[in-house]
This record gives sequence, C-alpha cells and structure tokens, in this order.
Amino acid sequence: MCLGAWGQVRPTIGVIETYGNRSFSAERLQKELKIQVGDPLPPSKGDLEELLVGLKGIARANVEAVCCEGGKAIFYVGVEERGKVHLELREEPRVEGLELPGAVGTLHEQIVLAAAEAVREGKAAEDWRLGFALSEVEGVRKLQEQLPALVEDHQAILRRILRESADPDDRRVAAAVLGYGPKAQSIIDDLQLALRDPDGEVRAAALRSLGPLATYAEAHPEAEVRVLTTWFVEMLNSVGWKDRMNAMNLLVTVTAKREEKLMRHMRERAVPALAEMALWQHLPHALPAYILLGRVAGLSEAEIESTWSGNQREETVRKMRKKLKA
Repeated sequence: MCLGAWGQVRPTIGVIETYGNRSFSAERLQKELKIQVGDPLPPSKGDLEELLVGLKGIARANVEAVCCEGGKAIFYVGVEERGKVHLELREEPRVEGLELPGAVGTLHEQIVLAAAEAVREGKAAEDWRLGFALSEVEGVRKLQEQLPALVEDHQAILRRILRESADPDDRRVAAAVLGYGPKAQSIIDDLQLALRDPDGEVRAAALRSLGPLATYAEAHPEAEVRVLTTWFVEMLNSVGWKDRMNAMNLLVTVTAKREEKLMRHMRERAVPALAEMALWQHLPHALPAYILLGRVAGLSEAEIESTWSGNQREETVRKMRKKLKA
C-alpha cells in the first residue's frame, strides 16, 4: 500500500527500512526526508521521491508505506545510486490507439474482483501445474479457465499492446493474461521484456505470469520453451520495493533446486541487495532475502532455518557477506 492509499486516516510510522543506499546512511536519508519513527505518514509520495533525487548521486527513488507492524506503517525508502547495480528499464512505449479487446478487459476485471474477494477470505492458494495460475476458489477458477481460448484468439494484439502501447493500464492487462495463452517462446520473450517496463504494475503482472510458466517449462522439457531467470535476479536491484518483494518470493520457489548457473548469477549480481533486505526489521519481508542469501552462500536448508529461528540473523548475514566477499 503506497502513500495516499490509506484513506483519510494517516497511520503513524512504526518502522523505517532503507535499501539501495550504499553511499548514504539510513540516518542521512531520514534526516533529508525529515521523518522518524512515531511520525504520521507524510502526505506526498512524489514530493519525498523528488527530494531524494535532488541529492547528488541519487538517480531514482521510491518511498512506500506498507501495512503493518504492530498496527503501524512500515515505511520503505529506496534509492538507486548513480553508477551502482540497478534494474535497467526500457524506454516508455509510445504507440497510441492500440485497443485492448473488450472481452479480455471485461474478463480480466471480473477475475481481479473475484480473486480479491477470495484473498480477503483467506483463500489465496493457486495451482500452477498448467503453466498459469488457477485459484482454489471455484468461482475464480471458472473465470480463469476462460482465458486460454480468449487469449489465443487475441494474442497478436495483446502482444503488440504489451510491447508498444502508450497506455500502461492496457499493458498491465496484457501482461496479466498473456501467460494463459499458447506455450510459445515468443509470448514468453514478450513477458520477459515486460519485466523491464517503465511501469511497476506492468512489471508485477509480467512476473506473476512468468512464475507458473517457469515451473511448467522445467517440468515439461518437451514443450521446448524456456523462461530465463536473468531478470528475476536483476529485479532484486530495483528501486521499486514491490519489484524486490515479488522477485524474492518467486526466486524462493525457483531456487529450491539450487541450479548452479542461477546461483552464480545471484552471487555476481544480488548479494549486497539480499544482505540489506535480510536485515530488515519487519521479519516477514526479511525472510525471503535471508533464505536466498543462505542458499547463495551454500547453507543447508536446515542451517538457514536454525539460524533464523535461533535469532542468529545478524551474525549469520555478516559471515555470509564475508564468505561471498560482498
């Protein structure tokens, strides 16, 4: 949940977390933003990000308020420092006039509303075995089951919208539904390109589509499709908090077998990011990073679990960073 989405009530800040700040201390960023634990949430996300980008050496910034730590907001402050590892975004698509098929838009909206209701009821489990997400809730699943045929019929315009449309909302819908289309490498490639879309919600939708496709491709080599994990790892260096959390949660699943090429890529590109996130104060958000860092450092699953539950997190992260020379 971002600033401004809390309604008329402005919760107080319970925790302040930072990331991406290699040259700026957390204290410096808080001082520049004039925020501290116990303050009410600032009213303007854009003003804060503009202030951070005004600091010498910061190229991009993102602030995000998320619920909740003891009923108070978790306030994330992310920066992308010039010249440091970061998620490289593509140029803003500029083609006007590409129309999203009405039937696709309508069905997608119905699925979003039905899925949101299911989540509110605590029913969020999904089946990924077919290469796309099917809800445990019958009503949601029946709507999702209509997508494969519909997407196949409209795949050409949906792919073009995802690559070229100037409308980020249409690109987001295309990214969300194309994973239900034919198991074609060309569609997967389009979704992988969308992981670098300038709009964060498009990136999130593309990642949600690629997760089931990645597990399907591994289980069905005869399908002759491949999902590259390169950009999953690169998203760990994004200035966007949602990018980082979404990528971590997917990578926890994808790295279960510790495939060496993926582990090597994470060692090369993601250790500093994982280490800073593994030390976040809000434990549910820190845990995925800790698991991934432990796997990269060669800890067994039992060692990861025991050091986490045994309150040895800070010491273990320090040792892992030393081992990985990060």
